[in-house]
Amino acid sequence: METKANYAIVGFFTMLVIGAAFGFVYWMAEYGRGGEMAPLAIRIPGSANGLSIGSPVRFNGISVGSVRNLYIDNEDPNFSVAFTEVRADAPVTSGTRAVLEIQGLTGAAYVELSGGGPGSGDAILQRALDTGEPAILTADQSSVTNLLSTADRILQRADGAVAELQGFIEDARTPLTNTVRNAETFSKSLADNAQGIDQFLQSVSALSDSVSGLSGRLDSTLSAAEDLFRALNSDKIDQILTNTEQATASFAEASKSIGPAIDSFRETADTFQRFGNNADQTLEKVSSLIDAVDSQKIGRVVDDVSVATADAREAIAGFRDLSTSITGRKDDIDRAIDDFTQLANRLNTSSEQVDGILRKVDAFLGSGDANSLSVEARKTLEAIRLTAENLNSQIGPIAANLQRFSATGLRDIQTLVNDTRNTVRGLNDAITNFDQDPQRLLFGGDTVKEFDGRTRR
Repeated sequence: METKANYAIVGFFTMLVIGAAFGFVYWMAEYGRGGEMAPLAIRIPGSANGLSIGSPVRFNGISVGSVRNLYIDNEDPNFSVAFTEVRADAPVTSGTRAVLEIQGLTGAAYVELSGGGPGSGDAILQRALDTGEPAILTADQSSVTNLLSTADRILQRADGAVAELQGFIEDARTPLTNTVRNAETFSKSLADNAQGIDQFLQSVSALSDSVSGLSGRLDSTLSAAEDLFRALNSDKIDQILTNTEQATASFAEASKSIGPAIDSFRETADTFQRFGNNADQTLEKVSSLIDAVDSQKIGRVVDDVSVATADAREAIAGFRDLSTSITGRKDDIDRAIDDFTQLANRLNTSSEQVDGILRKVDAFLGSGDANSLSVEARKTLEAIRLTAENLNSQIGPIAANLQRFSATGLRDIQTLVNDTRNTVRGLNDAITNFDQDPQRLLFGGDTVKEFDGRTRR
């Protein structure tokens, strides 16, 4: 059976269906996602690794758009620009914070928007729709990028610290060895001179006893002297000093008169001596005269006697002058003698008081309180001796431990440093590989392991 059809109507109907299909697809693309879309350019500092075209844009975890294009900022190559389209009714303002996040363990990146609000800035999406220019936000650095960069810096610092520690150990090996040797030499010297140290401590103990006794005597003597000074009457002391000064002045005036008298007396004595010598000569001459009975010699003797008589007369006159001078200064001499007598009496009284003070000092030094300082000093020296003995007993083990540390401990530390460096290098390689290809953690690498097995029979 043959049918008749209007080809024009069929063609028109076919074109209408195709146009309706295209219109439905366009409507679904533009308005089926929740309303009108607004352009938003997000500047991402550093790497945008993991972000691709079609990656979602979320606001507080709710999808509000997607990434339409990715390119490098022409003004600053350190930034990557993600051109996105988000819903116009999304609460995106100039204060909204944008962050590049990683979704789970898959390594897929997306843009997370948060913050903002009605009072935090202008509605940049509505302004973008009005002006036709895309709104711009600057994203914060990704937490994963921060983690990787921080880990890289930490590993670099750890590597530098390990290198410095190794250099320090190498530099300190020789001083530590010398220190151990010096400690060993010091301990050996202490052990060899233990007897001398004991004798030295005993000498110091005896010296401290002597110093203690001397200090006690000095304290008591000073106290007694202070009491003596307090007991003395200042008026009497002034009177004694005045009398002493007057006696000294009188004695000085008398000494001026006594000087010539002493000179005259010396001359008289010389005259008497010469007279005695002449008398001896005269007696000898008389004896010779009697023996020889020479008239000429008798005449010379008579002349000598006349001369001696004249000299004796002069000497008697000088002695008379001396006695006259002494008689004229008799009152001054008597007064000086009285003053010296009073001074001697006062000095005797003061000496008796000093004797009493010294007896009190001796009585105090004989008491038990004077030995307290020496006892404390002896205890202190005993404590010093015990400390020296303890130090001598502990230096040996300490020196042995230091020697063992310098012999084996430094090698162990060097081995630990090398192992730590290898571990840090391995962690650095692992983080670098993860940074280059995060999806490898979930999907594995590009290569497949091959096994060459034997054929079983």
